[in-house]
Amino acid sequence: MSERSGDRRVIRAEFRGREPFAPCLAYQLEVREQVVAKTSPGTLILVEHPPVLTLGRRGRREDILWPDEALARFGIEVCTSPRGGEVTLHAPGQLVAYPVVHVGRRIRGHIEDLGEVAVSLLSELGVEDAVFRMDHPGVWVGERKIASIGIHVSRGVTVQGIAINLDVERRLFGALVPCGTPGLEMVNAVDLGAPRVAMDHAARRFASLWSERTGVDLAWS
Repeated sequence: MSERSGDRRVIRAEFRGREPFAPCLAYQLEVREQVVAKTSPGTLILVEHPPVLTLGRRGRREDILWPDEALARFGIEVCTSPRGGEVTLHAPGQLVAYPVVHVGRRIRGHIEDLGEVAVSLLSELGVEDAVFRMDHPGVWVGERKIASIGIHVSRGVTVQGIAINLDVERRLFGALVPCGTPGLEMVNAVDLGAPRVAMDHAARRFASLWSERTGVDLAWS
């Protein structure tokens, strides 16, 4: 099914609030099958996850630093993900965007779109020195990482996406070796002077910026 507004493609957009990682991933995979079958134009999924450590295709259990008791005390789950990369933290205070869309061979461009939209959002919040880096996919402020990117593409359709640290409980970053890089410091937008914003507001602003950059219109559901 192809939906268009004038000459622009239209996809769905959803802010799902706070949703556990595993059912959200299952939903992405379901939407991907619909996109592949051409019964859906795709969906931009925006969400905030309860505490979870996700292991990408290169993720190693030894990069989870806390013992099981500490993970349980903080309510942190451990889940696997089809995305690339190593271990990543998702937690309240982090905006996560998952565009489930057809990208074909434009994988690098899709990653760049995610990163540059995050840079624009952070700039609007007052974080002026954020830059997207392709060599270590994500958004950085100096040598500190503020957003992580990890995707999986099958039959030209992508799942997973970008996680932007707005106001995450800083103690949780100690549970892992982020992105398989010992000594890497993760940082929040609020640590850099950004105001605290409601997650639904941040989600809708990210969606608007992503729409502007990619030329895709959004139908909210």
